[in-house]
Amino acid sequence: MSCGLGVASYVHVNHEINHYVGHTKFYISQEGEYALLVDSPVETTVIEEKKYKTFSAMLLGLEPHKDTAKGLHIKADGHIKVTIEEKSSPIHMGDTIIVNGTPKKLYLTEERGTIDRRNKAIRNEEMASIFEGTYKIVDIHTLQPYKLVSYIGYYQQYLYIIGHMRSTIETLMQRYLSDKIKWLGVSLVLGGHYGELGEDVLWQFGYTGIIHILSISGSHIALLFSIVYGFCRLCTIKKRYAMIGGIVLSVFYCILVGLSAPVVRSTIMGIWLALAYIKGRMYTAKQGLAITAILFLLYDPLLLLDVSFQLSFGATYGLLLFGMPLYRWITCLPPIVKAPLVLCISAQLLLIPFQLYYFHYLSLASLLAAIIITPLLDIAIVMLFGCTIISLFIPMGILWKLIEIILSICLYVNAHLANSSICLWWIGTISTTLGLLYYVCIGLLYINLVSLKLLYRTFTKGIIVLGIGIIAIAYSGIVYKNETILHIVPMKQSNTMIIVKPYEKVATVYIDTPDNIPMKASEIRVRNGLQSFGIPLKNVHVKRFQSSGKNIVLYKNNSSSVMVYNRQNGEKKLQLKDIKDTILITSQSYMVNQILALQPEYPVLVSMPRGAMRDIDPDTENIHLWGYQYIPDYRL
Repeated sequence: MSCGLGVASYVHVNHEINHYVGHTKFYISQEGEYALLVDSPVETTVIEEKKYKTFSAMLLGLEPHKDTAKGLHIKADGHIKVTIEEKSSPIHMGDTIIVNGTPKKLYLTEERGTIDRRNKAIRNEEMASIFEGTYKIVDIHTLQPYKLVSYIGYYQQYLYIIGHMRSTIETLMQRYLSDKIKWLGVSLVLGGHYGELGEDVLWQFGYTGIIHILSISGSHIALLFSIVYGFCRLCTIKKRYAMIGGIVLSVFYCILVGLSAPVVRSTIMGIWLALAYIKGRMYTAKQGLAITAILFLLYDPLLLLDVSFQLSFGATYGLLLFGMPLYRWITCLPPIVKAPLVLCISAQLLLIPFQLYYFHYLSLASLLAAIIITPLLDIAIVMLFGCTIISLFIPMGILWKLIEIILSICLYVNAHLANSSICLWWIGTISTTLGLLYYVCIGLLYINLVSLKLLYRTFTKGIIVLGIGIIAIAYSGIVYKNETILHIVPMKQSNTMIIVKPYEKVATVYIDTPDNIPMKASEIRVRNGLQSFGIPLKNVHVKRFQSSGKNIVLYKNNSSSVMVYNRQNGEKKLQLKDIKDTILITSQSYMVNQILALQPEYPVLVSMPRGAMRDIDPDTENIHLWGYQYIPDYRL
């Protein structure tokens, strides 16, 4: 069975990748009217102080605005991400709409220390994005010229039912909760809606290490099972039927909130547990987690690269490995403090290298948040589940007021913890060597905790100190002592590079763009590049330059330099003989061949964001098309 599933998995993933990258879709950059089926929740996002609706939609077909194809209805496939202003009819999940716009290719360039979105785009068949434009909602029967297959109608009805249920819950919370609290309640019950929550609230939840509670995961499924089991036992229903009810309700909830990796993982593990009880069999959570992971990866090995899969399974496995041993080892704290503290620490132990790679910081505030905020939010989630169902039949105004008070307290305390600079340590990504040493320490810690022998207690403390020392080495930047790093930030709007001194915790950002080009949308990429080296934003200087301008040295030290090099055609000889270890930036394609002929070992950054690339071979060694490809870091 495993071999059969492995072969099916290989065929499935091979087909997915080839289908996605095998050819460029013909509709990329083609203006026209695109027929779409909205198959994701519609959320609000704010860009340049303007509110947009954003959603993913299945492409059904298009009518191109082209003189040679007037009135022609062309079938097409794939998913398109749409960001548009909602000016006319409200857009809901399950609607068929026609969007007048131009799809642009997704910018999925690899980047240091960030979430790789390529695997998700391949799995979801996201081919392009449409920004702005106009739209109109139409009936599916008006799309018959595209000769839609029959299942589209049934799929639309399914999406409409799910969308209507989500909309009912959102409307209910908007009726009973204030503007500041309602979207937090929606996120806690349905997940998502980060745009409505606001950027500040998201940063605060991220800095206190509890942002996972805003996405549906194991805690939600566990609480849901507990509610169903407790209600059934209160009504004197047999435990067997209570477990069956928990299975049915958890599967329904999984479908309602979306089939993301954390939700499906926790639902499957809940079903394993319930089936073990029903059958009278032993249940081992580690085996349940391992079987679930194997099934996931056999179906789609690309999930191994998905950040939600990594964090969800890593945190759960950490809880299973270290939860009980740590609880027994720590004896100096009362259970009401020890329990949430142990849950927080054990969930993060295996994930610290991943957390530093993706988010670049460790937060001591997460320990306080686990003791104060997380229990309150769990209580709020249970109350939200109950009040949402009961309020469909009976008004529950008093309980909604209590929920609002609890959530207001959580937001207030969380904001104060997040704004404490003492609790936030910007460390950046750690090297592979330090990461391996850290996991060796984690392995030794587990062995000693499980042994439970008094003889090993002193040794266990030494291992913990050693693990903390590894993190301290990464924080100090001592592995980069006397080194300067040139990091290229992949962006479309402009060419940007960062010259970083990690040991000194300082950096300079060089931006190749005219002053009138807005950079607001690209700030997150620059910030990510800086924080991946553990550089605080207050220690950063910004300089602008013109890659198409005259020759200028941007940076120089005793052994290396970075300079713009644009000599003119009339010059017969390039004066590169006296330049050593120099990274050259040019915007003139004819210069590239001349530079390579004289100095083939020099890296050359070709900066032509609005120019033609036909004169340059992108596979030439040491030639990098700035903004079009991933460029590795250089040590200066």
